[in-house]
Amino acid sequence: MRCASRWAAGGSGVVLRVRDVKLQLDRALKFSRPSPGKQELLASFLTAETARLVELTHPYLMRVHAKGAVRPNHTDVPYYIMDLHADVDDVDDYIAREQVSEQDILQLLERVLEALSYMHSQGQVHLDIKPGNILVRSGNSPVISDLGFAKVLQDDTGLTMIGGTEGFIHPEARRFIAEASSDPNRLRGEALRKTLRPAWDLYSLGRTILLLLDVADERENRPLSLYTHRYLKLLACRLLDGKNAMDETLLGLSRVALEELKYESVEDALRDIRKLTGGYNLETRIPELDQFGLDTIQASTFSTTPFTPRVKRIVEHDQVSSLGGFTQLSLLNLVYPTATHTRLEHVVGTFSAMCRYTIALYQDPINPLFRQIIREEDILAALLIALLHDVGHYGLAHDLEEADVEVFSHEARGKELLRDASTGLRRVIECDQFADGALGWGVSVDRLLSILDADVPRMRGSVRDRLIHAMIDGPIDADKIDYLIRDSTNLGLTYGSVIDVERLLRVLTVVCQQTGEDTYVNIGIHEKGRVTAEAVAFARYAMYGSVYWHHAYRALKAMLQRVALEYLERVDARDKSRKMGIRRAVTGELYPALRAKGGAPHTLPLMSMAGGGQIHPGDQAVLDWLADRAGPAGRMLADLIEERRLFKRVFVVSRWGNEVLWRAVTTLMSEKDWRRKLEFQRTFQDCLASAVDRVEDLSGRSSIIVADARNAFLADARSDRVLVMVDATQAKPGASSGLELIQEEDRRRARLDELPVSRPEQSHLWDSLRTDLHESLGKVRVVCHPDHARFVSALNRETVEGALQQAVRGT
Repeated sequence: MRCASRWAAGGSGVVLRVRDVKLQLDRALKFSRPSPGKQELLASFLTAETARLVELTHPYLMRVHAKGAVRPNHTDVPYYIMDLHADVDDVDDYIAREQVSEQDILQLLERVLEALSYMHSQGQVHLDIKPGNILVRSGNSPVISDLGFAKVLQDDTGLTMIGGTEGFIHPEARRFIAEASSDPNRLRGEALRKTLRPAWDLYSLGRTILLLLDVADERENRPLSLYTHRYLKLLACRLLDGKNAMDETLLGLSRVALEELKYESVEDALRDIRKLTGGYNLETRIPELDQFGLDTIQASTFSTTPFTPRVKRIVEHDQVSSLGGFTQLSLLNLVYPTATHTRLEHVVGTFSAMCRYTIALYQDPINPLFRQIIREEDILAALLIALLHDVGHYGLAHDLEEADVEVFSHEARGKELLRDASTGLRRVIECDQFADGALGWGVSVDRLLSILDADVPRMRGSVRDRLIHAMIDGPIDADKIDYLIRDSTNLGLTYGSVIDVERLLRVLTVVCQQTGEDTYVNIGIHEKGRVTAEAVAFARYAMYGSVYWHHAYRALKAMLQRVALEYLERVDARDKSRKMGIRRAVTGELYPALRAKGGAPHTLPLMSMAGGGQIHPGDQAVLDWLADRAGPAGRMLADLIEERRLFKRVFVVSRWGNEVLWRAVTTLMSEKDWRRKLEFQRTFQDCLASAVDRVEDLSGRSSIIVADARNAFLADARSDRVLVMVDATQAKPGASSGLELIQEEDRRRARLDELPVSRPEQSHLWDSLRTDLHESLGKVRVVCHPDHARFVSALNRETVEGALQQAVRGT
């Protein structure tokens, strides 16, 4: 070797440029810095660095060719020979160059992360990541240098020397710095080796990236697009191990949220960088998102549905396939004959919509939050939620829930089924790989339950769980999009066609807002899609007005609910355990012996083999099971339904006609106490019969109001037959939050760092339609047995309203 010149000096060493006379190559020789009184300490640093470099071999880490020691003045001075990188820049100087492009910056960061990921995989940490220790060679090739403070991670109690640079050293490490120094590059101290963490390097890298973003911003031709700048700043803030300063937040995320979303490893950050560079392909990692895959099923009118082996396993499982045993819209086919589609069709369609929602949010060209924070396991959980959100459903479920939501809750049953290990569904969900080698889901049931229990407005649950929950239960969720379009199409209506799904997918985004120390997160839209999203509210409003609250269908629902109320009266439903027992019984248990008609004495078979009627066999089975246990009144109502002799609408109270009475009845009928609702129904019939009985002179009133008709009505009323009932629609908000929009003017800001943090705009039209749905379309209807409908409909309004008012007061 022949010394050429001094090349550089650092906090702990001096670098000389030397010539390898044998190979005729220039090299770099580094030895410990000659600092009076500290030679031994600094020599120990350099010795440690040499050991680390010898062990590590990576194209983006400094490479060592030889090492040794000299002993001038009786003191060992270690040295090593490394590659000479003469034509290099510090990374900040490199990014300041006008010709460096966005692609160059992304590629450079990807390579730095690769090197650090390799180092951590070898059980070592650098402890002094900063711009000055990241050199950039020609060809956009970085090299991480200066491993003087690098350490092997060990779980022992011994002390070790650590150091770093002011502004880049992790706050935990900074606490161990005892030695004051006028040079911020020479911070040193001692710490227990077991306290060292890879997160210290992540923090330093995050601060480094934030500095580099500032450098890029100062260039006359800013190299980074709005999206990439936000993406990288979010990545940098997540690298800070939850130790973010007040100004180190963005996109509406609070510091508490960033603590939750912090990176656990550099490998996770590397994966997210590759989402921008093209090294990560979402469709390859999750084949359910590949719209052009070989295995598909046509389950949706607006999208091809991937049907991978693991999706097939879920759909074919007994608990899920049984959803094909009953209709999506209960007994609506008695009113709309084509309403025969099943709950299983809806579930697969919702899954199809969820796939498209996931791709759309991932490709959001403005807000990078979804793409970066939603991991593969989160996407799999979202797809499973779509497939399993209705797994607890059963025939007539929604109708029975209006009688008592706790006893007949399909949501509670769904959670019970997910927890139940005996059905085998849990094994399918949690299996990583099936016996035949097919890829499994590998998602814990506990995770699915936490998503189902998340609450967006109350900010209950993790940020990721709330975001996924909003995709399945929100103002424009995947579930709603499927059933509005599916129901409309199958019924021959045009209301669902006003929903432009393709346009809606292009304007989906994540709405994020810091609220105190927490973060509100929801699915919203960019303002340019306002009309498209509000069309969903129009479609829902129209479907309720024309279909879901159709007067004949509501009369049918009133009959079904009365069957349920009569059933509840005959069983003990007071305690929770009994309620769960009733729910299990009425929905059936999946034992093979119970599949055939008849089943066990106290268990409803999921499928009835009875046929020949207009009612779907699965719905018929539930109706028969309940009617057999609901006494004479329940049996009578069930027989009328089977004969399609539905109760007739004879009297209507709207908010505009008599708001006081309308509100009193709807409030009473929306209560959870099924006993009070049953008492009200019976009291109303008694009050109406008493009012009819008091009418003495029927002459001249109507050809219908005659003594024979009145006497027949009163005779049947005294025999405890169900003759009249009250049906009251219940408020259906459709989502726990309104439709939120990211305002267009705020997205075109001069600053590149973040999206607006002000509260997103609320769609007033959406809120109005959601509120006015019940206020405008909600009705209180008196429905009557078909044998007496003509008689009761001819009674004057004062008689019927008086009976209603009396029943409300007497209940």
